[in-house]
Amino acid sequence: MKNRKSPVGQYILDGLGETEEAYDYVQNLLPLIGEVILFFNSLESDLDEVICENISDRTDHKGLLVLHNMMYATKVDLYERFRSEELRQCGWAIPAFAGVISRLRECGTLRNRVVHANWQHTDEEGYTHVRFKMGKQGLEHELVQFSIESLEQIIEKIIDTRNAIDSFEEELGEKQREQELEISAGRTRG
Repeated sequence: MKNRKSPVGQYILDGLGETEEAYDYVQNLLPLIGEVILFFNSLESDLDEVICENISDRTDHKGLLVLHNMMYATKVDLYERFRSEELRQCGWAIPAFAGVISRLRECGTLRNRVVHANWQHTDEEGYTHVRFKMGKQGLEHELVQFSIESLEQIIEKIIDTRNAIDSFEEELGEKQREQELEISAGRTRG
């Protein structure tokens, strides 16, 4: 996705360019916008499930009480703290973990751009206002060029992130089972 900035003028719409064709352009993107939301919500649900399991393996209830009204970025931070501490305490190194956290954060950023975009202010090149930002030139519009291809790439990143979490959790589970077997074998010998 290409980004560009445009200075904010006297009025909120100044600097957005010609947006009269926005409706027709966005109509073609609507199904993919919906897919971004659908797959992101599945990713967040996966994250909720892993956090709940980490809080209690007997019930999700306690975890859901913790997660209630928690924003996605905070959930990612909580997941990172739980897993980082577990890896540290056990002395395990799973290189994929840092990538999982990075991907989770990137997916949150991409989802926010799509969901919070001001789609009615999309210009003829597909640049859509996503937020205001203080830049070197003062207050600026941040514009992102959305297209069928870029939205498909976002969906793919979200799906890949879900798969990365699964792979990491499987590898972590294997290490946990190995550790339990070692402990069990030590008790049998002792």
